[in-house]
Amino acid sequence: MAVHIRRVLIEALKPRETPLVELSQAICSISGVEECDIVVTDVDAMTETIKLTIKGPNIEYDGISKVMHENGISIKGVDEISVAKTKPIPQKPVS
Repeated sequence: MAVHIRRVLIEALKPRETPLVELSQAICSISGVEECDIVVTDVDAMTETIKLTIKGPNIEYDGISKVMHENGISIKGVDEISVAKTKPIPQKPVS
């Protein structure tokens, strides 16, 4: 059985000039991600604290971390995570 991340809630600090729309689209393009919700929870002169809720059948956390790093975003922590076991789909013999 494989174990897959289905949902993750991340708190992060981003530069104010990083657009939320572009960030959410970049995260949604990661393999296994189907949805990305971002909420700004605090605003400072140079930064914004954001909460990201990312959902999908098999989220690649390393991909999320890489995209965020490339956009100058610092992950403060993972606040929630949902992981599930999945059974492999039996293969039908090829005739």
